[in-house]
Amino acid sequence: MAPSGLPSLLDLYRIGHGPSSSHTLGPVRAARDFLSRHPGTEPVRVTLFGS
Repeated sequence: MAPSGLPSLLDLYRIGHGPSSSHTLGPVRAARDFLSRHPGTEPVRVTLFGS
């Protein structure tokens, strides 16, 4: 996080897992953020279609 409180470019653009990391990194980060805010959440299975 930049000193301004806004995400820096390095926070937004990172290399993730797999050949299509730009498509997988967002959902992984969103899930981690959600779980950190709601630690008692039950597991949920989600299937994404398309890109």
